[in-house]
Amino acid sequence: MRTFPIFVSFDGSPPLVVGGGQLAAVKARLLLKRADLVDVAADALAPELAALVNAGKAVQLANRPGIDEIRGRPLVISATEDEDEDARVAAIARDLGVPVNVPDRPALCTFALPAIVDRGEVTVAIGTSAAAPVLAQRVRAWLEHELHPRIGDLAKLAGSFRARVAEALPEGPLRRRLWEGIFDGPAAEAMLRGDEVAAHALIGEEIDRAAASSRQVDGSVQGRVILVGAGPGDPELLTLKAVRALKAADVVFYDKLVGEGVLELARREAELIPVGKAKGAHSVPQAEINALLVARAKAGETVVRLKGGDPFIFGRGGEELDALRAGNIAIDVIPGITAGAAAAASLQIPLTHRDVSHTVTFVSGHEAGGKAPSFEHLDLTALASGNNTLVVYMGVTTGAVIARRLLDAGFREQLPVIAVENASRANERRAATTIAALAGDPEGLGLRSPAVLIFGEVAGLPHAGAVETILSHQEVARAYA
Repeated sequence: MRTFPIFVSFDGSPPLVVGGGQLAAVKARLLLKRADLVDVAADALAPELAALVNAGKAVQLANRPGIDEIRGRPLVISATEDEDEDARVAAIARDLGVPVNVPDRPALCTFALPAIVDRGEVTVAIGTSAAAPVLAQRVRAWLEHELHPRIGDLAKLAGSFRARVAEALPEGPLRRRLWEGIFDGPAAEAMLRGDEVAAHALIGEEIDRAAASSRQVDGSVQGRVILVGAGPGDPELLTLKAVRALKAADVVFYDKLVGEGVLELARREAELIPVGKAKGAHSVPQAEINALLVARAKAGETVVRLKGGDPFIFGRGGEELDALRAGNIAIDVIPGITAGAAAAASLQIPLTHRDVSHTVTFVSGHEAGGKAPSFEHLDLTALASGNNTLVVYMGVTTGAVIARRLLDAGFREQLPVIAVENASRANERRAATTIAALAGDPEGLGLRSPAVLIFGEVAGLPHAGAVETILSHQEVARAYA
């Protein structure tokens, strides 16, 4: 039973509980957290249900409700504990299109009752599609501990300002940015510590400030661009700041290397636009990307430029930064974990080590047009003297050429090399070799991009239990054949 979470309004007809026992009483009590009144269909009522009727919170109807009693209900819970009667009620409800739940009989249900965290105006519902209700209860217990007891009061206070905000700011990014500032700022802090007077005043000040600065001199709305490092692909390696940026975005321009799990964290309403580039295949030219970023920000939107790894390590973030500054666009930069660091972490080897590597150098494995790098800007002879780690990005297809150039510069033939494809992702692959073996193999590593190559003595250090997962590059090539 797969379910989609929704919240049901009880402003019209009251919900119906069928059954008069203690199980029905439990369900009626749950519904009364949000419903003003519950109808109960049963001949005899358990003491708790009878007390609800006497208190005016429930109305007793005749047993065995039919079509007229079920039609138009927001939902029905059949808890008679009589299999035949529960099946009869469920069948009627289904025919009428009324949502129905029968406890512990998912085949008869069209909705599942979630575990609920109740904070007044803030309600959290946890469901497992009826597969593991005890797990849902455990998640609820965790959320009960994590959610501030006054978060519902904060939501209620914010609701009292909605009309004023609507008058002060147009619907869209500016209004959402105001609310983000309120919930992240001193107004929310004041409310959560119980100072409603201070919170009320601070929200008013925030609204006035936002209204006064909402428009530039020329009358156009100004947006902003956030350059976000998406890391190597594992969404758990994103920074908290990066996640907040994704939740605030109106539009996200993302690279080919960004993992799908990362995009799942974007705001549901955000427009997701791929502008990915791969070696030799630029789907959107860089100049066009720059123009898009500027245009959308000038339209008043919060733009996230989501780049694999770190924006400023072989990510052309500097070019985008220059274009945004030239367009007088407000810019934020959020760094990300670069692929070289992620690969080393996955292998559990250090890029620097006091005994074998005092420096680390990051280089690109190809130049414009996909050619192997000449490394003219590097003193390869000095690097060959030892105590250095060389991390090559995008060097899968040029690995053999790079290895020969390193050998020509004096790197020792048996220097260890490890290549890591899709570092940090579920489909990560690794290949271990030496510079000499790599230089002599015209087919290269047999891996696919995105991958990084780590040259240096650190690549020969013990790999903390990961050695058995590392294949020779010939074995990887055969696996892909």
